[in-house]
Amino acid sequence: MTLAVLAAVLAISLFGVPFAIGLARSYTADERAELSRFATGATVAVAPAQLTGGDPIELPRTEPDMTLGVYDAAGRRITGRGPVHADGAVRAALRGSAADESTGPDIVVAVPIADNERVTGAIRAATGKQVVYRRIARTWLVMLGVALLAIGLTAILARRQARRLARPLEEMSANAQRLSDGDLSVRTRPSGIPEIDAVAASLNATAERLGTLLARERAFSADASHQLRTPLTGLRLTLEAMRDTPAGASEEAITTAIAATNRLQTIIDDLLALARDVPDRSGTLDAKVLIDEIRQNWHAGLAARGRPLRLTIEPDLPPAHASTAAVRQILDVLLDNAVRHGTGPVTVRVRDAGDALAIDVADEGPGITQPPDALFRRRAAGTAGHGIGLAMARSLAEAEGGRLLLTRPAPAKFTLLLPVARD
Repeated sequence: MTLAVLAAVLAISLFGVPFAIGLARSYTADERAELSRFATGATVAVAPAQLTGGDPIELPRTEPDMTLGVYDAAGRRITGRGPVHADGAVRAALRGSAADESTGPDIVVAVPIADNERVTGAIRAATGKQVVYRRIARTWLVMLGVALLAIGLTAILARRQARRLARPLEEMSANAQRLSDGDLSVRTRPSGIPEIDAVAASLNATAERLGTLLARERAFSADASHQLRTPLTGLRLTLEAMRDTPAGASEEAITTAIAATNRLQTIIDDLLALARDVPDRSGTLDAKVLIDEIRQNWHAGLAARGRPLRLTIEPDLPPAHASTAAVRQILDVLLDNAVRHGTGPVTVRVRDAGDALAIDVADEGPGITQPPDALFRRRAAGTAGHGIGLAMARSLAEAEGGRLLLTRPAPAKFTLLLPVARD
């Protein structure tokens, strides 16, 4: 604001001071022209014979602050007002040319009176300089008032503009401080100023991104405990069996333990990647590789329970753009629920669903009685791992641009829909 006021003062000074000086000179010139007009007009009323003692001279009426005087050829004042003897302006007029001077307190103009090209006298017109000074002063006061008004309006507008600019910046600074203190819910409102709104949009996007990352990091421990529970249990049982029969520990059991360890490593890598990275939908899901992994990871466990695993994949499936890690974890949740809560065969079918690639996971158990909203709602921490898996699976599906649905309550059947790209 101070800079704006200083700029206004400088602009007014650069324009106003020369204008004021020029105006003062113009007023002085106007006054001289007015005196010259009256003096010239008076020469018409004065006959050369009257200058030598003829009829009395009647001078025209003038303005109150103006004086007229008539002088003969010798420089003596005959009538009117003015110095008794000719001054410099009158002497110059007696020499045959109009003259003016302003060396004293008055502005003086003198014009000659001629008779047949012979100068017989002079008319002197004069007015006090204070008359012109008062006129100049009044004009300068008006100019000063206008300048002060302009400066005041500039200050008001600058203050309003400064507040308009400062308010969103102060709000943005406060939000940035709250963001640094850990409040990721802060959002900066649009201000109508494009440059500030661009910065605010970046700050809002940063807060949203940090909030998403923090939420996923906080959910990682619960998701990891849920996803690691089943493979850890299988690994523990394998190791306990090897401990109980050390002599009969076969290479097959060691291979099983190594496979379980590799699966644990895969799950940890997947969960870390999903918790920390932005979903990348540019990759293409390899459904055949995914089905092979399901067969390797779940066939033996289901067979041990006397439950078959049925895998079906249709030919010529359209490519689905989804993260293999995300789909792997979603199917692990669905298969774990089928193993723990269902009965009979577990069926996994990959099919073309028009605008989506559908993966069905079903069993022949008693089914699900919970409403879908409660089924997919993440429950509070400390609930022994329940209410986490399906919520995590739906969240991962939505992050990949897909959907996870309960398409049949009894027997339970879940369908994962993934977006596809067709030519």
